[in-house]
Amino acid sequence: MNTGSLATTDWSAVALFVVVAGAMLWGLVFFLRQNRSDLDSLQETLRSERDEDDEEEKTR
Repeated sequence: MNTGSLATTDWSAVALFVVVAGAMLWGLVFFLRQNRSDLDSLQETLRSERDEDDEEEKTR
């Protein structure tokens, strides 16, 4: 291994890559959590509307 290549590594580029990768990972996690929250809310809304429709059918 060439020990000179390690000394010439551009550490600012490595740090930038790590920061950008971390931000993208955080954004993906945030997106998936928000999607899960929206899905739960939608399922609850659909469940309550279905229950209301069932009650209306029983009164007819």
